Amino acid sequence: MQLNSVEGERHLTCELDAADCATAASMIAESIVRRRIGVNSRVHDLWHEQRSVAPAYSISDVDQELLVAGVLTNVGIPDDPAPDLHCNGLVAESVWAELVAAVDAGLGLPLRVEGHDWSVTDSGGDGLTIYRIDDQLLYRLWESKHHLAKVDVRQTVNKACRQVQDRHLSYLSRFSLIAQQLTATPELARFYARLAELWVDNDPAVGVGISIGTDVTGNAVGCFGNVHTYFQFDRDKLEGHLHVVGDFKALVDAVRDELWKGCGLWIGH
Repeated sequence: MQLNSVEGERHLTCELDAADCATAASMIAESIVRRRIGVNSRVHDLWHEQRSVAPAYSISDVDQELLVAGVLTNVGIPDDPAPDLHCNGLVAESVWAELVAAVDAGLGLPLRVEGHDWSVTDSGGDGLTIYRIDDQLLYRLWESKHHLAKVDVRQTVNKACRQVQDRHLSYLSRFSLIAQQLTATPELARFYARLAELWVDNDPAVGVGISIGTDVTGNAVGCFGNVHTYFQFDRDKLEGHLHVVGDFKALVDAVRDELWKGCGLWIGH
């Protein structure tokens, strides 16, 4: 991992060697399952048990239906897999969710990380992080993309910026609904309720993050160079994450296999 600052903008670059693909895939699969069904300890434990044996032992049709419905959105089943575009996006967002929660990229560790969406095809924002600095709350609205094309990574970054530029108030209004669930933390609830208002007011608490998952390296240099042209904020309110995986397709395939195993859909390798 390397943290760079260009004219005040923070850019975090994280690289995963292909040799570590299996370990990373296991961690990513576990994080997806934890976010989606982790509160239901019985079903969550069942997924872990299924995943640990080969081939999987027999489970009831109802339990398998629960696992498939709870885990495999954007993944599909072996006989009917989801489009690669969806699974790629799921893995890219999952990598972001794990790293943003664990790595201090200049703002400290976040108090809360929202996202990723239930589905990468949902119309809501991909992520939101809340921080506390000097007793003040602030946030970053995140857009996450997967990049596997031959064009420059900068073009994918620019696409993500345009998406946030066009839809930020809708994204923030959806995230503000979380305020209704924060009954034990009124300060955070009030902050969530004002997310869109803070943006409109160009409040110092507001900022944007762009996250890209890719296996492209050569044309990624300076990929965040245009982010500041899309937004009204000072450059220190802008964040970039570049997650470079040695073989992104292999990582996605391995994550999908791990998820299938846990759902009792043993694939034979």
